Amino acid sequence: MKMKNCIISIAVLLISISISAQEEFAFAAPKGIFVYLGKNIPNGKKISSILLSRKDEKGNFKKLAEVKCAATEQEFMSEAKDAAKYFPDFSFAPDSSLKSVWLRASKYGTLDSAGYWAMHPAVRMALGILYYDLDAKENTKYSYKFDNYTSTEVSYPFHPKYDDVSLSEYQYDKNGLYIRFKSVGRNPSKAFKLYKYNDDKKPEEVSGIRNQYKIKDTTFYIINDTKVTAAKQYQYSWIGVDVYGNTSYGSLPFIIDLRDFSTVYFKRIKAKKADAMLAINLNWNISDVTNVKSIHIFKSDNYDKGFKEIGVMEAADTSFTDESIIPDKIYYYYLQIADKTNTLTKNSAKFFDFGFDKSTPITPILKNAVGIANGIKLELAVPDNFIAGYRVFRSENGSDDYTVIADMVKLNPDSNTATYYDTGATMNGRTFYNYKIQSENTSHAVSELSNKLQARPEMSAKVIAPTNLSVYFQDSVINLFWNDIRKDDEMVAGYRLYKREKGAAKFTSIFSEDSVYEGNRFIDAIYSAGKTYEYAVESVDLFGYASDSRASAQVSIDKYLPAAPAISSAINLPDGILIEWSKPNISNLKGYKLYRYQRGQNPVAIAQPNADAENYLDKTAKPGELYFYTLTSLNSEGTESTESEEAGVRH
Repeated sequence: MKMKNCIISIAVLLISISISAQEEFAFAAPKGIFVYLGKNIPNGKKISSILLSRKDEKGNFKKLAEVKCAATEQEFMSEAKDAAKYFPDFSFAPDSSLKSVWLRASKYGTLDSAGYWAMHPAVRMALGILYYDLDAKENTKYSYKFDNYTSTEVSYPFHPKYDDVSLSEYQYDKNGLYIRFKSVGRNPSKAFKLYKYNDDKKPEEVSGIRNQYKIKDTTFYIINDTKVTAAKQYQYSWIGVDVYGNTSYGSLPFIIDLRDFSTVYFKRIKAKKADAMLAINLNWNISDVTNVKSIHIFKSDNYDKGFKEIGVMEAADTSFTDESIIPDKIYYYYLQIADKTNTLTKNSAKFFDFGFDKSTPITPILKNAVGIANGIKLELAVPDNFIAGYRVFRSENGSDDYTVIADMVKLNPDSNTATYYDTGATMNGRTFYNYKIQSENTSHAVSELSNKLQARPEMSAKVIAPTNLSVYFQDSVINLFWNDIRKDDEMVAGYRLYKREKGAAKFTSIFSEDSVYEGNRFIDAIYSAGKTYEYAVESVDLFGYASDSRASAQVSIDKYLPAAPAISSAINLPDGILIEWSKPNISNLKGYKLYRYQRGQNPVAIAQPNADAENYLDKTAKPGELYFYTLTSLNSEGTESTESEEAGVRH
């Protein structure tokens, strides 16, 4: 700390004093009481002397002293230097500055014109405007009076209170131990002392160089203790000092351990989702906790930023449970150990996991179902948190055979409600539709089915077109399958089937034009290898009218289809998802194609391993996502097999 800064602090405090009829112009000091006697210097310029009285034990004011300024410059400088002994923690003016104060005081006779160093209390004592009552008894209240001014009662000793001080940092080198304390607030001390407990546990004042500075509302106190050695532990107590030399009570001990903290390390850190609750369990082990005071736990949902402290554990603790999580969201953690001085720290590596919410979601509610011009409008509520979406189930007329017509539909943003419009192409105005819904949370736990509501579309009746036409080649024939909508619409009599070779302009009816096929399965044994065929199916009602649209699909007949491989396992690893398979019995095997998809999406080829491969690591999988994989074989002619059975895994 620059000494000039110390004096500025004193000057600011004393300048702020103004005396009224009854004011605080008497201040406790370590050996007595200081009395401030105004701004007019008693040197004959404005006033010649100041008569100071003190109230006795009977309540009467009696003359204490007639205070005058020093008579000569030499006396002034001698008295000021002698008075400086009462303020050992603050710097003092050089002779040139004292001479300047004397000249100004002699010329103007007032404190306001005496210059900067006239603010120092020792200089004020020599000027005769600050009196130190050394005859006052301890723990006795005194009141003082001069002119028409009477002070409030004051006694000594007095211990000021300051903003709490904490150990900010320390550093040990060949020049000794550099220590920095700090306080935050509007009441810092004007100076400070530091005591160190010796081997006999007795305090000794540290005599090293001191410094003090302020940044906004934070004050830093710096001192250099040269009487220390490495590999030892020291205990210090900080004491604040006011401008009159009064000291605060000592702080709680600060322990500084110069033993090597760098050898401490984390032996194990782990994050694992809790089995029985929505939480993440953290576990760790530290190599040596002898010099560890605390373990601080930091958390973020971003690997690179945003970490906040969520807990402080004792040095002996080895676990922590974080219950403040959102299910299926990845959280990142790191641990920070602090030494017993709270100044040295060491961080662990970052680690992560996510939690599952295994509880069954609250049953959703269908609030309203109303027919509209092109279907049915559903209004629903899902009164629970962490809901990923809902499914819509539907049956027709009196049937209890519900099917899913919409899977994992999102709720309205920032709401637990939704509106769903069922405008399926097969709906007609002659049918009553029954609905139920089911919610699923982000951990894939599903609710019970909701209440049932029924409604009928406000639309004119029309013939419903077939749906879900599936065409595939198996057992040397082409198989066709579609939903039999006669179960849904009693007016539908059957179907007409059409076929054409891909590239042909028109479809040809498989049966005669006036015939109606009454099944929903058909086997076509007429084909040629290496060609692609397109099929279409339309509904026909009892009156011979066909549906407005047709269901269509196509199938390609390969010359030779190699055997499909079998996926043996799908394993979630930190670097991705490992897919393993069994090699098919194919003599001209060229390689494989690996497909990946998520529910509701089309499979996409992500890799084409060679014939010798038996596994593949998918490094592009995103954490927390559920993926499904299928595998096909490729022969030397480039013909691709049918897909293997799917394998699903979450990364």
